[in-house]
Amino acid sequence: MTAGFSQNPARLLVQGIGANGPSFAASAADLALLPQHTISVTDHGASVNFQGVLLADLLAKVPTPTGERYHKTAASHYLVAEARDGYRAVFSWAELDPSFLDKAVYVATQRDGKPLAANDGPFELIVPGEKRNGRWVRQLSLLRIEPSTTPFDSDQARWVRENLPELESIKTGMTRRDLLKVFMEEGGKATRAWRRYAYRKCAFVKVDVEFALVGDPGADEGPDDQITKISKPFLELTIAD
Repeated sequence: MTAGFSQNPARLLVQGIGANGPSFAASAADLALLPQHTISVTDHGASVNFQGVLLADLLAKVPTPTGERYHKTAASHYLVAEARDGYRAVFSWAELDPSFLDKAVYVATQRDGKPLAANDGPFELIVPGEKRNGRWVRQLSLLRIEPSTTPFDSDQARWVRENLPELESIKTGMTRRDLLKVFMEEGGKATRAWRRYAYRKCAFVKVDVEFALVGDPGADEGPDDQITKISKPFLELTIAD
């Protein structure tokens, strides 16, 4: 008896935001469950009708840089569309997010009512309205959302940008009481007139502080001791006593 074998249907991998972000492997059957659209365009001088789905409907299956969390950084993200042969096209997220721009991009599965030809499909990215079809991606195999890799847009840079105002809010003339609202005592050597402090939100961020003593110089550290000098924030591993 001869066993029969069938190939798995081709799938389009859609990868959401984040390192190795959550992904969705879509087959033509999966796309058929989404709202269908007819896209009338010109391809190499010929008027054709593609059938497919909105790219936005497909991307809704994975996490995207939308919502309050990405209010300040959404525009720094981008989408990579890749073909099986390695051809790539890139879109800024602002082009694709309806809250930025009304631009419809589609993933087609049919052309003039027939499945895409083998050298075009089974999936093709269609971008109506562009003067050239350079970002149409035949044999589309991967859609991946990525953040900008510039050092000014990294998670670490955003954290520094968000917290630096608080780190620099403690000034000379303030008291030890004010300081301890933002920083905490660090281990290691210290005197009442000088101590190293760690940021309460991240103990690797530190400052060195000098004080003018208020009250009995022989007493323990006083909350009213006045700051006479504070260093710029710097990074250092935790000190163990």
